[in-house]
Amino acid sequence: MRHFTQETPALTGEPVAGADFTARCSHSQTRFWLLDQLRPGDPSLHVAARWRIAGRLDADTLVRSFRLLLDRHEALRTSIVAEGGRPVQRIAGPVPLPFSEIDLSGLPGDRLEEALTLADAEAGKPFDLTRAPLLRVTLLRLGRGDSLLLVTAHHSICDGWSMVVLAREFIAVYGALIRGQAPNLPPQALHYADFAEWEISPAVAAAAERDLAFWARSLRDLTPLEWPPDHPRRPGRERRIAARSRRIPTELGLRMSACAREHGATVFALACTVLLGILGTRTGRGDVAIGTQVLGRDEVDLEGIVGSFVNTLVLRTDLGAGGASFAERLAATRQTILDACDHALAPFDRVVQALAPCRDGLRPPLVSVNFRLRPTVEATQSAGAFPEPDTAPRERMACGPIRLTGLDYAATGSFFDIDLELALTEAGWLLTCEYDSGLYEARTIAGLLDDFERSACAAVGMRLPDPIPFAETAGRSSATGAANRAGAATAADPAADHHSPDDLLPVLREIWREMLGQPDLTDEDDFFASGGHSLLAARVVARIEAATGRHVPLWSFFEAGTVARLCALLGGEEPAGVRHHALQEAPQAEGRPGFTAIHHAAADQELFRPLAEALGEDRPFATIQLESRLPPQEDTLQRLAGAYREAIDAAQPEGAIRLVGFCRSGVLAFETARQLAAAGRDVPLVVLIDCWEPGYFRRLRPLAQLRARTAYRRGRLAALLRHARRDGAGYIASRAGLWLRANPAWRGLLRGLHRIGLASANPEEAFWRVTDELDALALAYTPQPYAGPVLIVRSESIPVAAALDPMLGWRAYAERAETLTIPGFGHEGAFSLTGCRVMAAKIHLMGWR
Repeated sequence: MRHFTQETPALTGEPVAGADFTARCSHSQTRFWLLDQLRPGDPSLHVAARWRIAGRLDADTLVRSFRLLLDRHEALRTSIVAEGGRPVQRIAGPVPLPFSEIDLSGLPGDRLEEALTLADAEAGKPFDLTRAPLLRVTLLRLGRGDSLLLVTAHHSICDGWSMVVLAREFIAVYGALIRGQAPNLPPQALHYADFAEWEISPAVAAAAERDLAFWARSLRDLTPLEWPPDHPRRPGRERRIAARSRRIPTELGLRMSACAREHGATVFALACTVLLGILGTRTGRGDVAIGTQVLGRDEVDLEGIVGSFVNTLVLRTDLGAGGASFAERLAATRQTILDACDHALAPFDRVVQALAPCRDGLRPPLVSVNFRLRPTVEATQSAGAFPEPDTAPRERMACGPIRLTGLDYAATGSFFDIDLELALTEAGWLLTCEYDSGLYEARTIAGLLDDFERSACAAVGMRLPDPIPFAETAGRSSATGAANRAGAATAADPAADHHSPDDLLPVLREIWREMLGQPDLTDEDDFFASGGHSLLAARVVARIEAATGRHVPLWSFFEAGTVARLCALLGGEEPAGVRHHALQEAPQAEGRPGFTAIHHAAADQELFRPLAEALGEDRPFATIQLESRLPPQEDTLQRLAGAYREAIDAAQPEGAIRLVGFCRSGVLAFETARQLAAAGRDVPLVVLIDCWEPGYFRRLRPLAQLRARTAYRRGRLAALLRHARRDGAGYIASRAGLWLRANPAWRGLLRGLHRIGLASANPEEAFWRVTDELDALALAYTPQPYAGPVLIVRSESIPVAAALDPMLGWRAYAERAETLTIPGFGHEGAFSLTGCRVMAAKIHLMGWR
């Protein structure tokens, strides 16, 4: 799909007067900053809206409209930076809009399904909180007059209601511009920075303290509820997220609305009552608590501001002995919700800190099950707590030649084990459950959704339905780390400097005791059990970094918890950080051979999913990736491969190991396989995709090298022209754009322009930096002979000529190598459905059973 993509330059609207300035962060921003420090790039911190738009969208006018919205809302020009371990808002003047356009109108088949796949991938791309804007826009053209607009933002500057605000204003601004008129939006009386200051005003601070005292009383002695997991919790920073949906039958939805009105409650309160009853029944508990979110916009002046206002509340109820009627339980739940909303000024983090729950890093604090109501476009009256319309949504906002026909959100993951969302759509109520698929099987969540429908039917006096299948909205895995989706991670890569563990211990001990104000703390005392909290942890990390010159990821501080463990981690006594991501798990087929993909430099671990599926859904397939930067001591490819070997041994201590890698990561896969085999492990197959032996051309004699390079360039040009004739001139442009983005000189120029404020930051810079580092190690690497089976896969764009080794230079090192040519130009051909099916067939023919 890459050759459909067009990177459209941002257009500027009216300039904003004044230079950049800083402001304090709100409580909500501080929370999201801390979460990002713990799990950088976590897609759970994204708000990924999908706007379905009818009418022909003009891309230039679209960009101008968003440019004006960026100028109008300070939050959209805000980044979050650390000063002394504390986050602050940095609000910029005009900033470029990250915008891309993908035309799917020429595709056969279900274009919407392809668009939703792209939307899921777009929702997971990470943000760098230090670089504004923390928002990007992608236009997916589905057909003439039918588009899907992806608007993705970081939660630190946007929430679900803000997306509603932006959708309304975009339609109005676009309509005015397309008619050649100036947009006529009311001026902004307040900005988000004003709200952040209002939070600490004396009156509000005093009210927040009173609310905090309420929560301390209400949640005293609370034992967090846990829905019984199917699998034990695993240590690590990353989680696998899946999502399931159940459409509430129309008749049931109508009866729920009528029953709620009859009892003076909302559908949300009724649904909470149903859910709390199920949780109590399934866990055998009478004391049940769940989380929920409020919009936090009680003041009318806040309704039109873009920003992060959401706060988490805990709904705790006593189900008693089970003798109460449903009406009585509904009344109690309604009162619980009202009490919670009346005390919503206390930030959730402060509530957690006050109650000091056990923090083992594996469980969400206070509540593990969350239930929320999705804000809708038509909910215009109250944005304070739970705005809820009485009728079906009227999301068909129109202005001029376009109209918004739907506003949906991609499932980006959650910090809760189970996160349920109730949404009112044109087809009725929709119940969606995002869950940690590392803890729960799909059938368990299916049972929860089924129980909800049956319990709701019983509550409103409706006949129980026959069992019905539930719909899957997203069966993908989603990692809450940098570009990752799923798996488990260990501690961070140690940095090399002059400090030994013995040197570090007294330094860390002194900082620890000083910041906690407890001079008698031992090296084994837990930070949080000793009165520490999240923001204080960030300040401690800043002090440690200043004192030692080391980078200390905040998540590693949380995982360590004590001076002794943190010292061991920083002193290099912990293993290198590894992201192990299961694309396919096959518990029903234990012992079935699988594959592990070495995936060091590529940004998206989902790249290998088509190959995993082509090999068979009953075959386990995982990717493994070290942390993004190469630690200084891993200055050879052999040492880097050794780190991968240790990680693979830890993840799969027994059984056969099959490896796959592409491009420069294929070189890593080859060396890793060689080391595994030398250590006695069974390595039946290594697959190298579009992977040249890095020193092949350099090691040829001068005349042979000239012939080989000439043949290679001539063949590449011929393949390029073949694809251009088939796919049009746009393909040439896309290849030229890719070449330019990969060119170090061009990227160096962009970095220089960014430093002087003449260009935006390159969102691909981190990827290319790691690629450059790996490339340097590969070019300095001389392979050793390897006796195991190797499959060398080459896309048809790699030239075939007498002057070129058909085994891409591996002939001298891979004694049992076979080659395979697959259709397609470049890596996108190798990982197309056709290419993956051809690879899978060849792998099976090589004896993989």
